[in-house]
Amino acid sequence: MHTDYIEEFAFAKLNLNFKVLKKLPNNFHQIESYITFLPNIYDHLIIKKSLQNKIFINGKFANQLIANGGDTLIKKSIKLLSNLLNLKVCLEVHLKKNIPLNAGLGGGSADAAAIVRAIIKLYKIKNSKLIINNLSKIGSDVPACFLSKNVKVSGTGEILQPIKLLNKKLWALLIKPKSNYSTKNIFESFNNSYAKPTKFELTLNNLINDMNKYNNSLEKTVCRIEKNVKNVLSYLYNFKSLTLPRITGSGSTVFVLFKTKEDLKIYKKKLSFGEKDYWIQYSHLIL
Repeated sequence: MHTDYIEEFAFAKLNLNFKVLKKLPNNFHQIESYITFLPNIYDHLIIKKSLQNKIFINGKFANQLIANGGDTLIKKSIKLLSNLLNLKVCLEVHLKKNIPLNAGLGGGSADAAAIVRAIIKLYKIKNSKLIINNLSKIGSDVPACFLSKNVKVSGTGEILQPIKLLNKKLWALLIKPKSNYSTKNIFESFNNSYAKPTKFELTLNNLINDMNKYNNSLEKTVCRIEKNVKNVLSYLYNFKSLTLPRITGSGSTVFVLFKTKEDLKIYKKKLSFGEKDYWIQYSHLIL
């Protein structure tokens, strides 16, 4: 590939747990979440300098993205970095959109973060600290997606604490039903009791126990608003896996974890979801 091009992979994020701790005076919510990234599920971007911004989208979810206003977070990233660096940043971007929208997988944020990484490389930015400190202005998941490493997120998503690698390989099965709601809808409708901050030493057993003991704080609200998600969760409770079914972020993707790929495949064979109405994928992950 020509050296003027940058190739980036925007990996889907997975909220292993998600706790809403309180509502802040500015109407945002203080949250806490352990996040990992899925090596087998990603958007693919080819980026190069250009005389004007041009964004081309293809892939399975291209039409859906275009129908939803297109690449707004990519444009936001370019604009923010132009202003921060006092540079005229112009890019030609080819985005293959593989991550579904409104899925709780951070696809748009991952794409935005990939653009930021590419700009740093293409424009040979030496001091990226100013950029990193401003990433949450693009979107609350962008700082974590920029790192794309296992991380504990707190505040409103802007406080990142890298977590030690346990070197444990697990497998995640993801099922996304058709849905039509936004993260904003969910937080505006949230009226459940607040969770307590996590207090455990990070081991695989402790993390799995926490996931099995506590629902994602947003789950009740999501199930009230979107019956398709509620139905998937209820159905999956009939089958045994390492973790109980949970939603990632504000959904609508439901996931379960397994110790081995074989366990995942045996579980998947028992399910009766029509591929037409559900997006179903799996990936390994390293905790």
